[in-house]
Amino acid sequence: MEKLVALSGVVKSYSDTRVLTGIDLDIKQGELIVLLGPSGSGKTTLLNLIAGIDTANSGEILVLGKNLSEMTDLELTEYRRDSVGYIFQFYNLLPNLTVMENASLGLELKGEELDYAKIILEKVGLEDKSQRFPAQLSGGEQQRVGIARAVVNRPSIILADEPTGNLDPELSMETMEVFEQFKNVGVSLLIASHDISLINRMEYRTLILKGGTLIDDTGLGELS
Repeated sequence: MEKLVALSGVVKSYSDTRVLTGIDLDIKQGELIVLLGPSGSGKTTLLNLIAGIDTANSGEILVLGKNLSEMTDLELTEYRRDSVGYIFQFYNLLPNLTVMENASLGLELKGEELDYAKIILEKVGLEDKSQRFPAQLSGGEQQRVGIARAVVNRPSIILADEPTGNLDPELSMETMEVFEQFKNVGVSLLIASHDISLINRMEYRTLILKGGTLIDDTGLGELS
């Protein structure tokens, strides 16, 4: 599989606080990775760096061979718009827009047809609720709208920050099964979570982030 993202020696600090220390990570096309770690371990910071929302103090982040630190502001904007789908823990849906309008927002901003949004809503099981508003949906349904919005632009990579954090075990499993659908068509996914049970139910490549340092899945016991 083609290497999509490559991090080498990435360091991130805020003021005098070191958040990430020497992160090395390769993500291949069509790979699903669960990034486990307790709150405050740097998971969100790592996602934000890969998304081009934040910048590293040192080290290198390559996406399809391009160094994010060398991109212009316009190139970064296009990268975030076209190549990255970001799923937030608390959905961040616009309350005055319908499910369809929330899901298709990225297409509208690009002036594209909305037909693909209908296809994605069907994939996440919300085609019959496309005209409802977020307040009329359950937490799991709102999360699925967030997933649809993240993938509607056909991104190369989906970054998900605690996407199952507010869901019960059954809905968590359903959400992971939705992610599997996109993995199977070549989309890469990096899912940050503190929920160890995710990897007990399904087989994923698992990495542990603790104290700003990335370790492999042999460190699972250190999370408990």
